[in-house]
Amino acid sequence: MDAQVILRKQADRLYDEVLFSNLTVMGVSILVFIVFFDHVQSHSILLFSWSLTICLLSSIRLIVLFLYKKHNDIFGFTPKKWIILYTFLTGCVGIVWGLASIFYVIIDDVQINTLFYILISTVIAAAVPVLSAYFATFLAYTLPQLVLLTSMSIYQIETTSADKLVYILMFGFIAFYALMFSMAKRANHNLIRSLNLQEKNQYLVDQLNDEMIKREELIEERTKALQLSNEKLQASQAHMLKLSRAVESSPNSILIMDAKGTIEYVNKKCEQVSGYSATDMIGQRLESYKSNKMVSAFFDEIWHQVASDGHWSGEIENRRKDGSLYWVKLYLAAVYDDKQQISHYVAIYEDITESRKLAKKLSFQATHDDLTGLINRTEFERRLSMLVNDAQRIGTEHALCFLDLDQFKVINDTCGHIAGDELLRQLGSLLGNSTRKSDTLARLGGDEFAILVEDCELEKAEFIANEIKELISQFQFIWESQVFTVGVSIGVTMVTSHTRDRTEALKQADSACYAAKNSGRNRVYIYQEQDQQLTTQKGEFKWVNEIKDALTENRFELYAQPIVSTATGSLDMYEVLVRLRNRAGRLFPPGAFLSSAERYNLSERIDKWVVSHVFEWLEQHYTSVPHLKYLAINLSGTSLSNEDMLDFIKTKLSSASFRREMIKFEITETAAIGNLKQAHYFIKSLLELGCKFSLDDFGSGLSSFAYLKNLPVQSIKIDGMFVKDMHIDPLDYEMVKSINDIGHVMGLVTIAEFVEDEKIWQKLKAIGVDYGQGYHLGKPEPIDGILHHTQTIEPVA
Repeated sequence: MDAQVILRKQADRLYDEVLFSNLTVMGVSILVFIVFFDHVQSHSILLFSWSLTICLLSSIRLIVLFLYKKHNDIFGFTPKKWIILYTFLTGCVGIVWGLASIFYVIIDDVQINTLFYILISTVIAAAVPVLSAYFATFLAYTLPQLVLLTSMSIYQIETTSADKLVYILMFGFIAFYALMFSMAKRANHNLIRSLNLQEKNQYLVDQLNDEMIKREELIEERTKALQLSNEKLQASQAHMLKLSRAVESSPNSILIMDAKGTIEYVNKKCEQVSGYSATDMIGQRLESYKSNKMVSAFFDEIWHQVASDGHWSGEIENRRKDGSLYWVKLYLAAVYDDKQQISHYVAIYEDITESRKLAKKLSFQATHDDLTGLINRTEFERRLSMLVNDAQRIGTEHALCFLDLDQFKVINDTCGHIAGDELLRQLGSLLGNSTRKSDTLARLGGDEFAILVEDCELEKAEFIANEIKELISQFQFIWESQVFTVGVSIGVTMVTSHTRDRTEALKQADSACYAAKNSGRNRVYIYQEQDQQLTTQKGEFKWVNEIKDALTENRFELYAQPIVSTATGSLDMYEVLVRLRNRAGRLFPPGAFLSSAERYNLSERIDKWVVSHVFEWLEQHYTSVPHLKYLAINLSGTSLSNEDMLDFIKTKLSSASFRREMIKFEITETAAIGNLKQAHYFIKSLLELGCKFSLDDFGSGLSSFAYLKNLPVQSIKIDGMFVKDMHIDPLDYEMVKSINDIGHVMGLVTIAEFVEDEKIWQKLKAIGVDYGQGYHLGKPEPIDGILHHTQTIEPVA
């Protein structure tokens, strides 16, 4: 048997007694202190120390008990180490109990001495049931008491004229200890034998359970065993009765038939599964209980195979007495007599109805979308691969349509995900009823669908795609008395002998779908080689992947460009700009990738990265730049209309140590005008926290001054397209002057962009523009450069 298991159980026995025994030991030690205190007043401190030591050691053993019960694997302790630890502590307690014998000598009183022997004998006797689970623990506890008490008695005999009672007590104590030693040894032996027996029994039980698990695997072997048994028996009714008794308690349904296939015997399990009694079934044939779906010819084949091969196994569908259908795994074997003629047939049924239902359900779930019941992406890609292979092998043509709903997010955000799911279900049903049975309709995920149209030319595919577009456009989705319409962008590509694989086909259809969206949505776009729009889009896709990787790998970098006062030349404001460094180390300006980020909904993720890292930089350095008024952070239009972004900034500000006035957000005029209500709420929420706002590229919009009254910003940045030529173009000069004048009338600070030379700078000063920004005043540089700047700047010559 496993020694570790026995040790674990011995440890359990020891620790099961720890609580009561230690509380008892503590109580007895305190009682000894109280009883003997008057007899050893001159040594009361010694008696108190002895009692306190007993209590402390017992408390430690209680702590060890807690660790054993709650943290059994602490420090990687094995059962052996737990026993050794407990034995050590128990030995310490035994030594302290033995040291009580000092008081035996100190107190020169025969009655007290007798009481000591009784006390120690009681302690040793109490240790037999408590510590005999591990004999070494018993010895560690009792031997110190035996040795110390007898040593003190011998010392008393040698140094004093000891009373005869001392001899009697000492030898009686030794004899008593020998008896307790024998009892503890026997109890330990019996315990270990009992534990070994329990472990052996458990081993046998485990073996029995293993055999039970293997029962299903041995069904065929049992059938053969029945075959062999029947070959040795006489073909008689009495013999069949004996066999029926042998299998009566089988957990499987068992039937025995004569050579003609007529049922002669069924066991109880068969009656329970089928609902028919033995009386109902005897005299009938096996196929009498098949479902109507099973043709008679199928059973003819079964009987023919059993007659020729001696056995048959397979699955059949039967009908119960109540009319319900169920599936069984049937093992049918022939039984031969001494002349090798078939005398009987033995059938064993195993009800597999539930397992078939589960397998069918799992198979459906593996190939279908849970929400719509349509083919899922995995199954769709498998079928697409088959069509690609067919096209390559025999030159067939097929069409692949990629569908992406246009207004789905509006419904999902407005009415919630439950409404969005219901819309997808209804559209799945609508599309399913509108496609041919030979076509494959699938939901690829989210609001994306795909249709495979087999044996289809391009003109027909375009016609079908437009029909689908019109069908969805006319569809009305009603949710809680609201009526919604949706559009769909469809990309179409042909699967031909030139299609390399399914991945290429999906990429082509996906690219065409994006082109449909970029062309205005709710339209069909046909994939064509050398398509300029798709080529441009492909380049944007590369930037999309580069941006995603850069976010994951933290390859964006913060740069800062100074914003300089026209009046004082003070250098206390900067605009934060972002750069992307590719894996090769090349640095790209925002103009290279921000348009792709905005088109493919990545600008908000970039904004979060910038906000987070600017806040981190300020946390580290704001005490080193006391002259810094603010850092300007650009926000995209999607961030401005996203409440999640607002919550993100609020959370970051809530834990910031720097002044919130040091943050100014720059928003473009077109982004603010595009969603004025949400922009107003966004700005107002952060103004209340102390941040500032500036309207960037002012003057580029069509209704700038009208909308400016509704946006609570503190400054405007005059669009650089007016500033860069204002020193040579009178119209640009007047535009800058007008914007500056109106901005001042409205109480706004004005900032001019694109200050590229000294002439522009002097013109801006003359007009009275408050601040300037441009390469003449300072180029963008890594943000840490702010730490090395002075409070004023000299324009670049």
